[in-house]
Amino acid sequence: MLHDCNLCQWVVGLSVLTRNLTSKHLVSFSRIPLLGLLFCTFLLNSIEVLSQQNNEQTSIVGSEYEGLSDAELLEMAEYFEDSDVNLSQQLAIKALNKSIENNDPILSAKTHRFLGNFAENANDFELAASHFLKGSLIYKEEEHQENFIKMSLYYTKALLKQKLYTEAVDVITELLPIALEYGDEPLIGRSLILQGDGLYKSKRYEDAIAAYSEATAYLTGHDEVIQKFLGNTYKQLAQSYKRLKNREKTALYYKKTLDVYTALRDQRLIARTLNTLAEAERYLGHYVIALEYSIRGIELHKLLDDPEGRAKALTGAGIIYRYIGRYQKSLKHIHEAHLYYKKVGGNSGLAKTSNQMGLIYTRLKQFAQARSFYQLTVDLPRAEIDANTLSTAFRELAVIDLNNGDYETALTMAEKALNTYQAENDRSKQALALRIIGNIYRDAGDQARSIHFYRQSLSTASEIGNKIYEAKAKTALAGVLIGENTDEAISLLIEAVATSEEINNKLQMLYAYRLLIEAEKVKGNIASALDYAEKEIALSLLIQEENESNELVLQKASLYSHKMEIELESLREKAKLDKLELERKNHEIEIAGQAQKISELELVKNQYASIALVALLIVCLFIVLAIYRRFNDSKKRNRELDYLAARDPLTNCYNRRVLFELMSRDFASLEPLNEYCVIMIDIDHFKRVNDTYGHSIGDEVIRGVGDLLQNAVRQNDIVARYGGEEFCVVLPSASQHQAMRISETIRSQIEIRRFENIAITASLGVSSIKFKAKSPSELINQADVALFRSKSLGRNQVTFWDESLTE
Repeated sequence: MLHDCNLCQWVVGLSVLTRNLTSKHLVSFSRIPLLGLLFCTFLLNSIEVLSQQNNEQTSIVGSEYEGLSDAELLEMAEYFEDSDVNLSQQLAIKALNKSIENNDPILSAKTHRFLGNFAENANDFELAASHFLKGSLIYKEEEHQENFIKMSLYYTKALLKQKLYTEAVDVITELLPIALEYGDEPLIGRSLILQGDGLYKSKRYEDAIAAYSEATAYLTGHDEVIQKFLGNTYKQLAQSYKRLKNREKTALYYKKTLDVYTALRDQRLIARTLNTLAEAERYLGHYVIALEYSIRGIELHKLLDDPEGRAKALTGAGIIYRYIGRYQKSLKHIHEAHLYYKKVGGNSGLAKTSNQMGLIYTRLKQFAQARSFYQLTVDLPRAEIDANTLSTAFRELAVIDLNNGDYETALTMAEKALNTYQAENDRSKQALALRIIGNIYRDAGDQARSIHFYRQSLSTASEIGNKIYEAKAKTALAGVLIGENTDEAISLLIEAVATSEEINNKLQMLYAYRLLIEAEKVKGNIASALDYAEKEIALSLLIQEENESNELVLQKASLYSHKMEIELESLREKAKLDKLELERKNHEIEIAGQAQKISELELVKNQYASIALVALLIVCLFIVLAIYRRFNDSKKRNRELDYLAARDPLTNCYNRRVLFELMSRDFASLEPLNEYCVIMIDIDHFKRVNDTYGHSIGDEVIRGVGDLLQNAVRQNDIVARYGGEEFCVVLPSASQHQAMRISETIRSQIEIRRFENIAITASLGVSSIKFKAKSPSELINQADVALFRSKSLGRNQVTFWDESLTE
């Protein structure tokens, strides 16, 4: 628990920091909208959080850490980060307090970053943003430009996690000129990516595309990290174009994404990109290409531990199979994905696969089955289902009930769909739902309400510029106005024809022509009706030709899918046969080998039978020689084993067990020990060596120190590896002054030596038998206390034990 005085010091430090941040160095940063308000909010939240920690948490930071400096406290916090989360956090808070007290802004900024990462890992993004903001402002004040940019990027990501998209975009927009001036291309690229993420989340897709496209120009390195950023940026470009319904660009950028991930050989990302690329090609009507990508994705997922990705791939393949009319195959794939989501409790995926199976059964005109799957979606917990998925289920249920003549239930479902679309502000789908409600009132005979909802649908579609929904609303509205306001109906239908022609929707033009024939007949304009009838016939023939062409495309896609499945099954069968053939050949080789061994054994048996008597004498002689040789070998091996058992395998120094055996023998001697010293040596900051250069280099450093120690002591002295990076040197018949001189020599040699081109230092503690130690453990403990004193005084020094250290 933080002490009250420490909390006060922290608050005072924040007050000083806040006052400093109003200086001229931060004028440009202060232009960010809402930054002042956000900073004050984060400041108050942080003080509140620290107060709660002060009042509620039980302290686990013991007195042994009181003497550590702020840098050492942060180092300890990093050390315990993985093993003891609570201790790590409290050490970091203590380091922050001390750095503010010592007026060490750089260490404060480092500690804010550590605590920000800590909060982010705990999903406390508000607290994380608070720490990252404070750290970035400190770096800004200290003119550490690179760290300021990096910390600001962390801050922006934390804002995005809180769904504060506008604030995130404002921060990154202010940061970009600074990043461009600094000139580090990867940092500029990351800044542009985050700007694109904020714009994408704000549904400003065209602006997001501009940011992402600019980012790709700065992600030019071949480094794996940069290439992953590039692949993800291409994916975000594809997603942005997908939201804008630019199908060609969507497919193009998914292909670029696939190329990057293929070069990186990231099988999981390749498999998932194949799924999304298959979907993009399906939207373009390229069913053969889409199916090929989809099957590749499914096959690759079989080799990966990614069941969720496989379920998505199965769903995508099922949709493609539905489009080409292979409904049984479609059901098989989607049902397999459905079972996975049911097993893991993934209600979002369960709802989507339920809707897809409902659509398949609707195509098969098995409406009862379709209804059961849509109802399954509706019955799932609302909070766990995507709003668009839920509204689709309501909408399709409304259409089924409308076709069954159950107008009341159909109206209830359609209104639920409309309410969901309104809550999501999906204007396009609102126009669709309003038109369905108009259809329900039309079929129920309520013309007035039907006209009202058709007009609402038309108005909504016109506002958002959705041409197809606009044409459909005009056609539907005109259909109920014929006979009541035929002139308006004809005007609407002519507009519907023009709109349908503009978007090349021949089927909608055909509906409009049929209603125009009916309207002109009501008006008594037979010539006009005949003219529209001729246009209807010509258009019908054209649609029939296109349908036949489309049907041919679908049949080709279906045949191609059969072909791919047959080829895939053939490859599987071939792989099985190859495996069986290999096993058969291995079995034959094994039998042949056994037969050869039997023949060889028979030959050997016959040879031995012919020379048995002579061999017996020779064998006896050899047995005697062998016994003698084994006796000598055994003695030599035992000596080697004794040596190995006594030595540390890494450094060739004595190990800890032998150290205590040798010292115990000295202490048990009948002659009193007059001069006898022990040195404890510990490599300073050895964890940094491991973290920075790896454990193999760390081992080389330890081996080098061991060699140095063995060369630095006298012939009868003992050098042992006590554990980890710690060594013990025993100096029999050495006085206190001799021990200190040897220790200082060791310290200076370690300081000037380079181990694998790495400079290190060591701390040493020395003790003597003069202090009446009764056992080896007591003497070593005295030296260890002196060693700890050397570390607490700043490391890289020698300390001799005396009784004051114990106190």
